[in-house]
Amino acid sequence: MSYELVRDKIAFDQKIGEESSQLLLEGDLIVPDIKPDMSVILQTDATVRMDKSEASTDRISFIGKLEVQVLYLAKGNDRPVHSMFVVAPIDDFINVEGAEKDMWAEVKADIANIEYKMLNDRKVNYRAVIDISALCERSNDYDVVTNISDVPESQLLKNFVTLNRRVENQAETLPVKDELTLPSGKPNIREILQTSVNVSNRETRVSAGKTSVSGELLLSALYRGDNEANIIEFFEGEAPFNITVETPDGRENMMADAQLWVKRYNITVKPDDDGEDRIFDVEADIGAIVKIHSQENVDVLEDAHCINKNLHIEKHAVKCPRLVCRNKNQTPIKEIVQLSSECPDILQIFMVKAKPYVDDIKIIEDKVIAEGFIEADMLYVAEDDSAPLYSFKSLAPYRQIIETKGAETGMSCDLAANIDHIAFNMLSDREFELRFLLGFNTRVIQAREISVIKDITFDEMPREAIDAMASMTVYVVQAGDSLWKIAKKYNTSIDELALVNEIENQAKIAPGQKLLIIKKAG
Repeated sequence: MSYELVRDKIAFDQKIGEESSQLLLEGDLIVPDIKPDMSVILQTDATVRMDKSEASTDRISFIGKLEVQVLYLAKGNDRPVHSMFVVAPIDDFINVEGAEKDMWAEVKADIANIEYKMLNDRKVNYRAVIDISALCERSNDYDVVTNISDVPESQLLKNFVTLNRRVENQAETLPVKDELTLPSGKPNIREILQTSVNVSNRETRVSAGKTSVSGELLLSALYRGDNEANIIEFFEGEAPFNITVETPDGRENMMADAQLWVKRYNITVKPDDDGEDRIFDVEADIGAIVKIHSQENVDVLEDAHCINKNLHIEKHAVKCPRLVCRNKNQTPIKEIVQLSSECPDILQIFMVKAKPYVDDIKIIEDKVIAEGFIEADMLYVAEDDSAPLYSFKSLAPYRQIIETKGAETGMSCDLAANIDHIAFNMLSDREFELRFLLGFNTRVIQAREISVIKDITFDEMPREAIDAMASMTVYVVQAGDSLWKIAKKYNTSIDELALVNEIENQAKIAPGQKLLIIKKAG
C-alpha cells in the first residue's frame, strides 16, 4: 500500500533576540540672548522619544531624541519665571545576535537617571543615562506533516496546540490636531513657559480590514498671564482622538494591542473669536505600534506507526509562544506627602507631573504582582518672597495584584504602566495629597517547544523480523505507558489491544496492569 503524506503550513512569531544596554547623553542648555540671566533652577523635565528602529545583520539601529526643559527664576527684583529648551538627537545601535534585515525590530528607551548642574548664570549642563531595550522578531512558516492517508486515526499520535500568529505588526505615525480654550477664570496667554503632552486611556478595536485607535492627549501648560500682575498660570486639558489604521488582514475576532507615545508636538497660541489669546493650538504626531494576533487551534502530528512497516520520521523542534492571558485594568493610588524641612510653605499648588516605574514583576498562579513607584514633581507657589515658586519631588510606592487566568510561575510577562489621571489636594501649608489613576496593560506569555514532523519515509518490515516476534506476549504496564506506545512497540493497534484485553476506556491503563498482546500477522 502506498501512503500519501498530508501537509499544511503553520505560522507563528518567533523571538530572535532581546538585548538591553545604556546610553549616556551629555550636553548644555544655554539661555537665549533675549532672556535674562538665571538665578535659581525651579524645575527640570526630560523626555526621550524613539522615532525609528531598523534591523540589520546582528544589530538594531535606532533614531530618536532627548528633549530637555528647564524652568528658572531670573535675576532681578521681580524675579520673573522663564524657561529654555534643547533637543539632543539620538542615532545609535545595539547588538542583537541573529537579527537580519527586514525582521521586525522594536526599541524602547527610558530615562534611568538625569542630573543637572548650573555652570553659570547662562548655562546648565545635563547628564542623562538612557535605558535601551531592543527586541527582534520574525514570523516563521513551517511546512509540516499533519496526516497520513489510509492510516487509521488510532495509529496517528496528534497534539492539539493553540498557536498565536501575528497577523499585523505596523509602525504608524498618527497626526492629531485640536484646539483647547482657557476657562473663563484664567487670564489671557502672554507667553508659554513649559508644556507637556502625553497619551492616556488607550483603546484599540479591530474590525474587518481596519483598526480603530483611540485615546486622549493630555496637555499641561505653564504660562505667563497677560495682566498687570504678570502672574504665572497653569492649564490642563484633554484632546480626544480616534484614528483608523488600515490593517487588511484584521478581523473582529482577533486580538489587538497598540503602543502609543508622543513622537513630536507643537503648541502655539491662537486668538479666540474676540481676538484674545486664549486658545492652545495643539499639533502632535502619535507614534503607534499596532499589533494584531489571531489564535489558531491546530492538530499537530507528533508520531505515527503502521502495521508491518518501518517509519523513518524526520522531526523538527520549534519554539512558539502562547498567549496565556491579556488584561487591561486601572487602579487608584493615593499618597499623603509632607514637605521636607528645607522647603518653604505652600501657598498654592500649580501643577504635578508624574511618571510610573516598575521595579519588580512576579507571576504566581492566576496572578501577576507588579511593584514599583510613581515619581511626582510638584510645582507650587511658596509663602516666601525670596522664592515665589518652588518644586518638590516625592515617591509614591504601589503594589498591584493583576488577575491573569492561567498564569503560572516560569512564564514571562509583558507589562506596561501608564498614568491616566493626576489629581492633588492641599491639606495644609506643609502637607498635600496626591491621587493617581494608574493603568496597566498586561500580557502573560508561555514559551513552548513543540515537535513537528517534516517528512516520513516508509519501508517494509523485514519478514524475518516479523517471524521473530512472539505469537503471544504478556506485557506489564510501566509508569508513563499508554496503549498507543505499547501498540507501536509491538506492531499492533490500540483497537486490537483494547479488544483482546477488554479495555473500555483506552486512555486508562495503570502501572502493573498485565496486557495480552497477540502477534499481528503479516
